[in-house]
Amino acid sequence: MGKSAAWLMAGALCVSCMERRRKKILSAQKKETDKFYDNYQLLSHWLEVKNRGGSSLEYFREKGYREIAVYGMGELANRLCEELEGTDICVRYGIDREACGTVSRMDRIYAPEDALEQVDAVVVTPFYAMDSIRDTLRKKISCPIVSLEEVVWSL
Repeated sequence: MGKSAAWLMAGALCVSCMERRRKKILSAQKKETDKFYDNYQLLSHWLEVKNRGGSSLEYFREKGYREIAVYGMGELANRLCEELEGTDICVRYGIDREACGTVSRMDRIYAPEDALEQVDAVVVTPFYAMDSIRDTLRKKISCPIVSLEEVVWSL
């Protein structure tokens, strides 16, 4: 094979690698976009419920969950904690993979690897990762593990 043919083959391989990389980047971007869209839909429905006078309290009271923990200390968790503040539903602690670097109003935030206190339920706010989070938490705690998506869409 001559030098020209070798250069052409190398160029074709390079284009193929670039195309695979481009597809991988687009896939990651779509996954992130889908996550934000799902959060938007959840927040939109939650606001509709609030405008009708409803609240996540209904879900927790109906299930008999008086003490809960919240997994994921992002904005959805903050909204949930705000809604439950001053009610008979107690958010005992938070759980987050980055427990040390989390900014939250919550006094106690544990890493998933830490010993977790028993509560009536754990609410998972990053609901797009519910399956893997549930698998991790089932090894640590025996209460029901529910997604915020389930809470809000049941209202």
